[in-house]
Amino acid sequence: MAVSQAWFQNWQPPTSLLTESQPHHVQFFDNQLKKPLSQGRSTNVLSILPYVLSMGIAVPDTNIKTPYEQTQTQNVLERTGPFKTHYFWKSVDFQFPADYLRESAILSGQYVQENNLPLGIETHQNRIFVSFPKWKDGIPCTLATLPKVSNEASPLFVPYPSWEWHNSDSCDSLVSVYRMQVDDCNRLWVLDSGQINVSVKPEQVCPPKIVVFDLNTDKAILRYALPDEFIKQDSLYSNIAVDVHQNQEDACANAYAYIADVWRFGLVVYSLKENRSWRVTDHLFYPDPLASAYKLHGLDFEWTDGIFSLALSPVIGDSQDRYLYFHPMSSFREFYMKTSIIKNETAWLDSKRTIKLLGESRGKNGHASSSAMNKNGIMFFNLVSRDAVGCWDSRKPYKRSNLGILAQSNISLIFPNDLRLDKERRQSVWVISNRLPFFLYSELDKNDYNFRIMSAYVDEAISGTICDPNYADDDTFDVIKNGNDY
Repeated sequence: MAVSQAWFQNWQPPTSLLTESQPHHVQFFDNQLKKPLSQGRSTNVLSILPYVLSMGIAVPDTNIKTPYEQTQTQNVLERTGPFKTHYFWKSVDFQFPADYLRESAILSGQYVQENNLPLGIETHQNRIFVSFPKWKDGIPCTLATLPKVSNEASPLFVPYPSWEWHNSDSCDSLVSVYRMQVDDCNRLWVLDSGQINVSVKPEQVCPPKIVVFDLNTDKAILRYALPDEFIKQDSLYSNIAVDVHQNQEDACANAYAYIADVWRFGLVVYSLKENRSWRVTDHLFYPDPLASAYKLHGLDFEWTDGIFSLALSPVIGDSQDRYLYFHPMSSFREFYMKTSIIKNETAWLDSKRTIKLLGESRGKNGHASSSAMNKNGIMFFNLVSRDAVGCWDSRKPYKRSNLGILAQSNISLIFPNDLRLDKERRQSVWVISNRLPFFLYSELDKNDYNFRIMSAYVDEAISGTICDPNYADDDTFDVIKNGNDY
């Protein structure tokens, strides 16, 4: 059964609240306070890098490949369904300006290699951006780049935009980045949590902030620190979605950013034009107690993580509105709301029940981390408890028989943490897997490849699956009956 293009022109999310009434069925395809620090007395080796570089004392090794050199084709180190692994690492390392600075950082404890775990991913043209949140001590750089094309399987990470930005003695620098997003105006929006030692004893050393870089120059064009009243005890701002309507006048100046507080269950809405923000709360931002227990390859743990993933729909019809899809990390459910409501602080306060439940549960072990939706209304999401990447065609009801599994592997996709869609003409979906629970609660095998960056072409990945707009089963559009949610 083919689905006509006219269907998508009238696209709306399912209006009924679907519940589970049938066994799990998915299609398998082969094979993530403002407190100034001491100034002028730091013994931080990294803090002297700007001086060292300006004096010409340390010059980067010219034999090290820079992030902008390119070969003809991307690495294909392994394949997982339609996904190709471009890079993998047993442990990560950075491109220091000089070997002696690297050794000094190691000796001082400012660089502890095993404490560095890549988490967030984004791409732009010929570069890949990767974040390194400060889970523990010894993380010298919190945002770095790689070339999209390279001959190396496990290249060094290059601090972005420069080492000077990773001076941990200043709140003007980048402190601890979780995720970032490139918008349609060639800008990189970076969410800096301002929080360090998250897995040991969380410390809010700087206010959470948004930093926006012009990717044409790699210069910062905006720093916005969240107001003090938004920094709750135990808050952790860990995800960002940027909303730009290209068909609007002054679209780039009228951008909005949505920021998720995963531990205190709030959503901050930031208006670039007004340069101000407001915080939205709702009981649906909270974790589900029945989905807070995880089991992954013999490792049992509990997370009470609330609102986490944020994915924007295409523009709805002829309106300027969109849907913001979201789910708590510890949940098997998806929710959505109109962005026009949360963009208006007063309207949000005056509105009731503006958030809707989307379809049925993803089923037991339906924990999803990051998600993204392309301009054709196809959502992609990481299923962390299943070592898998899933998808959903938003023309179809959100039920388990309509959720496809694009790739699954208990080797290359152990805890697929972050996911992004690039802006290339032939679009790709990018995934980073990092075995995070083992890093936090056990240990990583130093002899195994623990971190991977992979991508798949969107058209190739969904072709012939339930996520293909041109494909449907006999019961694809059937509304399911009420039943056991899990």
